[in-house]
Amino acid sequence: MLALSLLIFVLIQAVHHFGPRASEWVQRAWPAIAIAVLSLSIRFLGAHLPGVIPRIVPVALLAATLLALPFYAVAAKAIRVFTLAATPCLAITFLAPLFYLSGPSPLPPDPPLAARLSGSPPVRVIRMVFDDWDQRLTFGDPDGGPGIETGLASMPALQLLGTSSFAASRALAAQAGSTPVYDMSTLAAIPSLIYGKDAIGYSTESPAVRHLVFAGRSSESVVFGSGDSIFSRVRSLGWNATIAGWHLPYCRIFAPQVTDCFWDERFDQASAASRQQLNAAADETRMLFESDMYSPFGRSLVVERHYEEYETLLAAARRYAADPDIGVAFIHLNVPHMPWFDNPGLSTLLRRQSSDDHYLHALPWVDRAIAAVVSSLGASGLDAKTAIILSSDHPARLISKTTPYVPFIVHLPNQTEPVTMNEEFSALQSADLVLAIARGEIQSPEDIAKFLLHRE
Repeated sequence: MLALSLLIFVLIQAVHHFGPRASEWVQRAWPAIAIAVLSLSIRFLGAHLPGVIPRIVPVALLAATLLALPFYAVAAKAIRVFTLAATPCLAITFLAPLFYLSGPSPLPPDPPLAARLSGSPPVRVIRMVFDDWDQRLTFGDPDGGPGIETGLASMPALQLLGTSSFAASRALAAQAGSTPVYDMSTLAAIPSLIYGKDAIGYSTESPAVRHLVFAGRSSESVVFGSGDSIFSRVRSLGWNATIAGWHLPYCRIFAPQVTDCFWDERFDQASAASRQQLNAAADETRMLFESDMYSPFGRSLVVERHYEEYETLLAAARRYAADPDIGVAFIHLNVPHMPWFDNPGLSTLLRRQSSDDHYLHALPWVDRAIAAVVSSLGASGLDAKTAIILSSDHPARLISKTTPYVPFIVHLPNQTEPVTMNEEFSALQSADLVLAIARGEIQSPEDIAKFLLHRE
């Protein structure tokens, strides 16, 4: 947006100096227009980077816009000086991608996958983790707070599955015991769910090595990927496990423990550019005129990458659901996490906070993934042997800043009636629950409730 402002300044200057003699009202108006554009750009940055731009700055620029009308000659001179001073910065902004992308650092390769095993569990389990999926915004406040609009009405596949599933209304997010909702993160929550322990800290040694510290008296520390993860435990039982996920380099970490794997990064403006240098330079230049969510070109480049990633994860989920050799599948989807696929529109361009409405519009993409897995199970005839567990890594932190609950739904093979549990428990128990279901120790929704409450 700032680059766009500078370009507008240069264009106005060119018209002013080299075009036909402008009318008096144009000469009076263009300084105010230039300052107004800069003001909107800085306000935009302030809305999406809270704390970076002091609130007084856009206010001062707005006042300058009004003063530029009566004092247009002085304003025009000041803008010419600013434009001339900023021109080298503008050149650097547009030429920098060619320099920075000339020699990207190579990432370590993913290790070879584990060989397929012949064994299979009594019950297959598909564990679907939807990033940023919120209990309150999907089903309503379990504590009976003020009435809010929820997204369940736009999720027919979830509603249908819910008629024959176990559903918990007070499942605490994996980090609920140690971290405020607004500080929860995927980088700690997902390892917590994989190990069934609260990861209270982590440090990165290299692109291939991250150390985790778990809560407890001994403050146990392990290298992410080693120890008793859900995947190593499944493998030790002689069954095949698979992973498809985003944000974390799953295959680099767990490849020796799984027989199929896909992962991709979390895309933002630092990572959404093409891997090919010339295309990357074009992408970087394009992203000067858009944010993660907003773009004059329709969907922003970041949203395009996020959507392509969603489709690839969904294809992997369908494939895992239809593969009878897979005992446990772990699928970490990038919805309803921002950036949302539907452009929120200009009405929220300058808002400082996320909108419930836009979050609710993202929930049908969760439903689409649920429908795809259920359909694949039915088409392959594996629905009678497969359990589905749906949950999240953390609530919608930017919206539900203090509500620690995440959805927690379990559909057992051949289950026909709904069962609801309102007692609190931790979603950390899902790792042990996956193994208990796979071993055939959980025969009914009532068994799920006993398992979760007994271990609590």
